Amino acid sequence: MSVIEKLNALKKYFVEEYIIKPNRRVYVFKSEDLKALFQDLIKVFGYENFYVATIVGTDLISEGKIRLDYYVNLLPDEVTVVFRTYLPRENPTIDSLIDIIPGVLSGECETYDLVGVVFRGNEFLKRGFFVPKEFVEQKIYPLRKDVKV
Repeated sequence: MSVIEKLNALKKYFVEEYIIKPNRRVYVFKSEDLKALFQDLIKVFGYENFYVATIVGTDLISEGKIRLDYYVNLLPDEVTVVFRTYLPRENPTIDSLIDIIPGVLSGECETYDLVGVVFRGNEFLKRGFFVPKEFVEQKIYPLRKDVKV
């Protein structure tokens, strides 16, 4: 079964899908489906056949949203896909994947510290993981578009 056929098994979670860059597929999903999507990803690909390379949080201030991109490498084909969701900027909260994919620790901590996304269930989240103490004290998330650093 090809990577695309395997990804089609997860189609029920996708609100939208498109291609950016040559051969880079983006699958948009509802934020409340994050855990179920990744649990099914494990079932379809196998726990050893993918890894979350990075999590990127982007402040879309004009839309009042935070975009969250999970870059996932699928093995053995070494295909990278992006699982994308949107959170409200005023309360950017989503479930953590740390209990099923421990390797997301640094990505979740970095996204929390720099953008302010709270990952429910990640007991290791704390400010000052990547940013200086004065940013923490001033409650500054340096990658927010309305912050002057």
